[in-house]
This record gives sequence, structure tokens and C-alpha cells, in this order.
Amino acid sequence: MRKELHWRITLRVVATEKIKEAQQRYPAAHMHLDGWYQIVSQTSFLTEHALRATFGDIRGFNFQYKFPIPETTLLVHTLINFESQVAYIEQIRPGNH
Repeated sequence: MRKELHWRITLRVVATEKIKEAQQRYPAAHMHLDGWYQIVSQTSFLTEHALRATFGDIRGFNFQYKFPIPETTLLVHTLINFESQVAYIEQIRPGNH
């Protein structure tokens, strides 16, 4: 019997050091930022629609997206290219939810 391989394409998150920096600056957000990273890096987001289905409260369009981090005032500002499957973290800072 032949096993079929199923490749799952996930986003490659770039500039993850910004998560570590934000975790040091905002220790109460540590677990929430980890959770955001785990979801983004381990889930297949081939389209903006798929991204919005998981993160209904994101802001932005085209390639610029801001993700509110639960129980904080932080927003993760990203640039996402669905074709190349890369999510670049521009910055993480407090913002209006």
C-alpha cells in the first residue's frame, strides 16, 4: 500500500526577534504573542480570506495587516505575501483596537 504525502504550506514568519523584544517590553503579553506566532506559522493561509477566517479582527488589506493581540493594546504590524508565503513583522506596538 502506498502512502500519500500531503504537503501543508504554512507562512514563514520573518523578523521574529521583534516578538522577543515585545515580550520583554510587555511581559503580560508574552503568552499571547507566542500564541499568535504559533497560529500564523503553523496554519495554511493561502489567501487573505483564509487569514480573516481565523483572525476576524485583523485590520488592513492587500499586503499590510495589523493583528490585535488579545487582552492587550498591542498590534502586530505585518507585511504578508501570500504567493511567496512570507509574513514579515514590521513592528509590535500599542495601538487602538
